[in-house]
Amino acid sequence: MKGPGSAHVHVPKKQVNELSEWSSGSSRVSAAERMRWRWLWLLGLATLTASCTGLSSNLPLDGYLAGLKELLQKILWTANVKRCFAVITDDLHYPIYDRSFFESVGRQLVPFYVVRVNDSEDLRRLPGDVELVLRAIKARDCELHVITILNGWQVQGLLKFVYENRALNMQRKFLLLHDSRLFSPDMLHLWSVYVGSVFLKRQLDNSFQISTVAFPGILSGVLVLKNLATWQRGKPFHERLLFLDNTRDLKGASLPVAVVEHVPMVQWSNTTNSYQGVEVDIMNALAQALNFQPKYYEPNDSEDTDWEQNDDGDVQNKTHIDSKLIAEVAMHGARFAIGDLHLFQVYLRLVELSLPHNFECLTFLTPESSTNNSWQTFILPFSAGMWAGVLLSLFVVGSVFYAISFLNAILTGSGHDAGFSRCCRRHPSRGEPPDPSHYRRLSFRVALSRYRPPLGAGKHRDLFDDYATCILLTYSMLLYVALPRMPRNWPLRVLTGWYWIYCILLVATYRASFTAILANPAARVTIDTLEDLLHSGIPLTAGAAENRHFFLDAIDEVAQKVGAKMDVLGHNEELTARIAKGQCAYYDNEFYLRYMRVADEAGGVGSALHIMRDCIVHMPVVLAMEKNSALKQRVDSTLQHMTEGGLIAKWLKDAVKRLPAEAPAQQEALMNLTKFWSSFVALGIGYVASILALLAEHWHFRHIIMRHPMATVWNAL
Repeated sequence: MKGPGSAHVHVPKKQVNELSEWSSGSSRVSAAERMRWRWLWLLGLATLTASCTGLSSNLPLDGYLAGLKELLQKILWTANVKRCFAVITDDLHYPIYDRSFFESVGRQLVPFYVVRVNDSEDLRRLPGDVELVLRAIKARDCELHVITILNGWQVQGLLKFVYENRALNMQRKFLLLHDSRLFSPDMLHLWSVYVGSVFLKRQLDNSFQISTVAFPGILSGVLVLKNLATWQRGKPFHERLLFLDNTRDLKGASLPVAVVEHVPMVQWSNTTNSYQGVEVDIMNALAQALNFQPKYYEPNDSEDTDWEQNDDGDVQNKTHIDSKLIAEVAMHGARFAIGDLHLFQVYLRLVELSLPHNFECLTFLTPESSTNNSWQTFILPFSAGMWAGVLLSLFVVGSVFYAISFLNAILTGSGHDAGFSRCCRRHPSRGEPPDPSHYRRLSFRVALSRYRPPLGAGKHRDLFDDYATCILLTYSMLLYVALPRMPRNWPLRVLTGWYWIYCILLVATYRASFTAILANPAARVTIDTLEDLLHSGIPLTAGAAENRHFFLDAIDEVAQKVGAKMDVLGHNEELTARIAKGQCAYYDNEFYLRYMRVADEAGGVGSALHIMRDCIVHMPVVLAMEKNSALKQRVDSTLQHMTEGGLIAKWLKDAVKRLPAEAPAQQEALMNLTKFWSSFVALGIGYVASILALLAEHWHFRHIIMRHPMATVWNAL
């Protein structure tokens, strides 16, 4: 067939020895079986011709074709095609589509496609050239598809192929020959998609009965054909009855909606005994706009909904899908599915997805640790090196005080003072130890009891003449404790003044740093990037296998490493406790992670949970519908209007207003017992040191002092 913008595909006939069985596909048989199958096929074709189209031996074929041609011309004129139309026909009806047919149907010449198929062709598996033509028809978005194929099995296979592969736009107009085999139980869900189909049935009186599928009754699972008109040759045609848009008003039909609780999209409310959430509000708005009644239900958790798909759409071991919502809709158990479904390409093989109504930030819920070392509060103002310098300066300055005092004693001639320092005393030559009996003599005891220190003894001693006293006074000045008196020697006075300046600066620095520590809350150690998450070594988990595949298919190397370490884990009550212990990190949308954190705090557990600041991806959130659903265009249009009107943003704001983005900040400049615990630690260390010094002094007195012979004499006095 030639014409402007036309396409003509002729599929040649198969040989007789290549006839195939309709149920099992092509297979080779013996010569006798081929002959037997040929006669059975010819007999069946004759029977189908008589039973399905109402033809009888007394009705000429030319009259049937002429009447069908005239009716098709009137319908094409009524359809008012603007872009293009397509014709798929067999050898019997091919003569209808001659030059006069295409010249008389349109108000203006429009492009058209003509596909001629073999009577024995299995249209469930179309050849490559025919499939390319169907793809071209879909790409041009032709308004009308005329299918005049006598064999109902072929039409059924063609419709299933188009449905499974989306080869044509199924929401456009379809003209088909009536055949009872098109309404078998396995075709029920297809007619809920081909809602623009019109059937032509030849009657015995040469008239044609025009009917269509009753919509929205088909959505309730009941297939009823609605009679539109009965046309006879030479009579007027009621053009307004055909191709009505029935998706505008669903007439209060009850449509099942599968739901899964997932904050903030869907959540069960015990106060109202109903589902609430953003997507529930969206479904209620859609129900009001399209006039249907949503029937919410939650799929059975015990059912196995783990699917595996290959690239051809068959159930194989390729792509894992574990969403029970997708399974529920794909098995035609529900017309819609809501529950925070994300836009994954793997879902499109099984269901239809709406336009995104929201974009969620997907990230990880990770454990959080704190640097709140309360027992170290009093030593945190200085670093370890600073404390080492302070202690070193304490002993160095104490030694300098002692050295100056020693040099001053030598220069002034008071170095013979026995009390200055034991190491600097002039000891007499050590001889034989005295006889212990000498201390027991009565004369020694009398002399010892009468001994009185001479007047003026120790008069020339200064504060820093003893090394232990130097260290003690240096330490006391560091703590702002005044000296008992000023040193007598001016060198010591000058050094004391400069050391006081050093102590003032050091203490002022300590106080400033200590005040800053008390005024600010303890710093939190959090994980905010994927790199930090990988370096932490925390096991990664997600609620769906699609999230794991998303990371594995990413082009980013870091994301691929995350996907390789990620495991699929369903939500359970112990999940937040595991996250707080650092046993795993959970991947989900930000609002749901907020809900987990708030629920954990409300339960009295008080676990340290943190939501990563970096969003891994802003994922579109969609509604799921049946594959090739006739309601998709209406749903998308309504969603766009709600989005532009700000309704969805308002519903989302209401749903998450009780889910704070960040944990409440701690009060600043508050001294509590936790922060003051370090003082008790310092006090405890002092008590322990004092007790150890007391025990050491007691041991020294018992084992050294009391064993001296003179101790017995002294105790006897």
